[in-house]
Amino acid sequence: MNRGQFRGIRGVTPWLMLCACLCFAALTGAATAASDTPQAKTQPARSWENYFGVAIVPSGRAVVVGDKGVVMTSDDQGKTWARRQLRQGVRYDNLYSVAFNADGSSGWVVGDNGAIFHTADRGTTWTEQKSPANSALMTVAVVGAQQACAAGDHGNIVCTTDGGATWKLHNVGGDIGIFDLVFTDANNAWAVGEFQTMLHSSDGGSSWKIALGGDRMKASDPYFAISFGGGRDGLTLGLSGAALETSDGGLTWKATTLAIAHSSFYAVAALPARAGAYYAAGENGIAALLDNGQLSQVQSGTSNAIAALAFSEHFAMAVGLYGTLLLSDDSGQHWHSLNNSELALQNQGQ
Repeated sequence: MNRGQFRGIRGVTPWLMLCACLCFAALTGAATAASDTPQAKTQPARSWENYFGVAIVPSGRAVVVGDKGVVMTSDDQGKTWARRQLRQGVRYDNLYSVAFNADGSSGWVVGDNGAIFHTADRGTTWTEQKSPANSALMTVAVVGAQQACAAGDHGNIVCTTDGGATWKLHNVGGDIGIFDLVFTDANNAWAVGEFQTMLHSSDGGSSWKIALGGDRMKASDPYFAISFGGGRDGLTLGLSGAALETSDGGLTWKATTLAIAHSSFYAVAALPARAGAYYAAGENGIAALLDNGQLSQVQSGTSNAIAALAFSEHFAMAVGLYGTLLLSDDSGQHWHSLNNSELALQNQGQ
């Protein structure tokens, strides 16, 4: 999808702001695995840099990806970071999403121009894999060490069942941008995107069907994020607080609204060991807890857009535009900056 041609359509502008650098083209050049191990250092404020994805593996390591191929890892809850850029050259592909298998041993990052990188050592080193897509991949979801799917522009979904040795390209048609994808088990996967599109796969990503939306002739608002809890409940979020809820594993969806100043949510995460509870964040630093139908706003301490969230049993991280890098040790009730930038006074434990 050429995002520029949709600039005037209601609903696309917030995502344009979030992915302002989406269409930069990388110069051709050899992609390499980063074999050297960078030293962990305190992360300075980098207000010119955007972060788009974050994951926390069971060991407690946090992995953040963003502008110009940056990958950062921290083993001490963000006190220090080891930083590298994937693919050497004058320009780099932006990276938009990172995900790991259940034990954290195997993971992938994806980004511009169909970029796919794989790690087999919890993010210490990365190797580029051959991608059948040449447009941006916005999201990646991992089932196991061998199985993963990624999706993005032009309705493209790529999946692997052999650890990334080969990727198969699927196209859902309609030139629909896909913003988020999640597996509920090895067989069932869900993806959401433009024109209120929701896609479903019941065979591990081998085939996809449009479950909802997908009509480009209608000026429908996009869905940006989807998450499922430990049971059969799930939540989809989009523009201006638009939302869908399911309590039957996705068989049926009910429309609702998470109305907080008409804000759009770009990220959602089910809280660990807390059935029916979700944390959402998005434009202007908006953050909220949805707990069994009850919505409450939380002060994130930033006015920058939050692009991604990750929760573990011990801490949570949120990342976004203009160097936003936040940590919470109380399930998102309070946040503090990891790069020495100031947060709003109301978020300082008062």
